[in-house]
Amino acid sequence: MSLRHALIAELLRGRRAELQPEDVGIPRGDGRRVPGLRREEVAELAGINRDYYIRLEQAHGHLPSPQVVSALSRALQLDPDTTEYFQQLAQTSATRALSTREGLPAGAFAILRLVEPHPAYITNGVHDVLVVNRSCAGIAKGFLDEGRNLLIEVFEHEHEAPSAEEWRATATRLVDSMRFHTAPDEPRFQELLALLRRRYPAFRELWSRQRARKLTFGTSLFYDAEHGWQRATWQTLIVPDHPDSLLTIIHP
Repeated sequence: MSLRHALIAELLRGRRAELQPEDVGIPRGDGRRVPGLRREEVAELAGINRDYYIRLEQAHGHLPSPQVVSALSRALQLDPDTTEYFQQLAQTSATRALSTREGLPAGAFAILRLVEPHPAYITNGVHDVLVVNRSCAGIAKGFLDEGRNLLIEVFEHEHEAPSAEEWRATATRLVDSMRFHTAPDEPRFQELLALLRRRYPAFRELWSRQRARKLTFGTSLFYDAEHGWQRATWQTLIVPDHPDSLLTIIHP
């Protein structure tokens, strides 16, 4: 069983348990013993064979076709980003290695210099910090130092967050975007996923939500060595020709 099959099975089971009969126009009735929808209800909504759907949930058989992915995405009411993630899981294209600092184009380093004095940094899809500009010095309590992993830093230092709500928002964004921006065949993804699942119960809870999100823009609290916690806007862009290299610029 490949990790792709396992992640598809997790996605289907998790979303099926989350949806309620009323969400899809099915009368609840009496005697319902399972949370969410039954397997046969999902299969019927998607217009696919029940036994085939059960095999997908058990991570057996071939990867689903694009047509089946589309039908199940509609039946399970997946949002656009999670649907795209499902489509990526079902593809069998060659795995692209995660970006490294050495593999970044010269233009990426030039952008980091050009946006000064705004802090900016580049991570790969699993949030390894590849390179930062000079303005990143003194912010985020060292979390943005080159070579760090943002997911490990956030879960390891949960108690240092300015509030539980802020921590959860940041952790959720990182978990969901790692799912979206990284191919499951990538060894670094598999290694990090295993470590996070083993070490952090909070990660396991967030991962079980089965959400995928591309990083775009938002606001977060950042720690400044001179002024303490400050709220700032950030925007994330994809480095051209490096789809898993994420350039984030922080604006005051």
